[in-house]
Amino acid sequence: MTLHHRWIWLMWALLMCWSLRAASMDATIAVAANFRDAATSIAEYLESISDHRYQVVSGSTGKLASQIIAGAPFDVLMAADQRRPSLLIERGLAVPDTLSTYAVGELGLWWPNASTPLTVAALATLPPHRVCIANPAIAPYGEAARAVLSRAGFDESWLQGLVRVDNVNAVAGMVASAQVTAGFIARASVTLSERHAGIEIDEQDVIWLQDYPPIKQDLVLLTRANDNPAARFWVVQLQDPAVRQLIRAHGYQLLSELVAP
Repeated sequence: MTLHHRWIWLMWALLMCWSLRAASMDATIAVAANFRDAATSIAEYLESISDHRYQVVSGSTGKLASQIIAGAPFDVLMAADQRRPSLLIERGLAVPDTLSTYAVGELGLWWPNASTPLTVAALATLPPHRVCIANPAIAPYGEAARAVLSRAGFDESWLQGLVRVDNVNAVAGMVASAQVTAGFIARASVTLSERHAGIEIDEQDVIWLQDYPPIKQDLVLLTRANDNPAARFWVVQLQDPAVRQLIRAHGYQLLSELVAP
């Protein structure tokens, strides 16, 4: 092989390596805690149909957004609200045309073996330290729960006594372990309990709060990942019928399926 041919072969090999690297990349997906199980299933599916690899990092929406503002190396944010993704766009940290509602959650009150008819108002028979919500300051489901209680007439002193945990998944754990008597959970908590031993939620012990607006959960591609094929693939593939079915199977509705009031 002549020196010229060796040089051509070397350039071809380098080009092939670069092409493979461009076609196959990793992405880190920051996911609201309530959607963690669903996101893990989505990651497994997308890895099975592509060469991309995904790391799912979960936490409360408020904490994830704060970490992104502080420079955390996430590529996509899947929030449990619409406010934080829009805030990141305003700060120039997210790509505006990738903003979309990927799932719609539902809030419920879980009160196992309630001694009174299961209603939000009946919580007045309990001291507030026996009722658990996700922390309203960082968790949209907790913010929604607090709004429900306030609208039901609970005063500020009672609300201040509520047990607060980092996210809505932790609420289910608190109720299941009897550390509290009742708590506000996501419908996804029910499907999560069906998949994992340790927490069993009887839907007869849950009321779904139909009078509260559905919780629209938005995602956005972060600016740092604008040229990351794996991150963009994730965002685009959320419209794939198989992914949409996974979202439904984990206890969520899709925006297009909401019935107008």
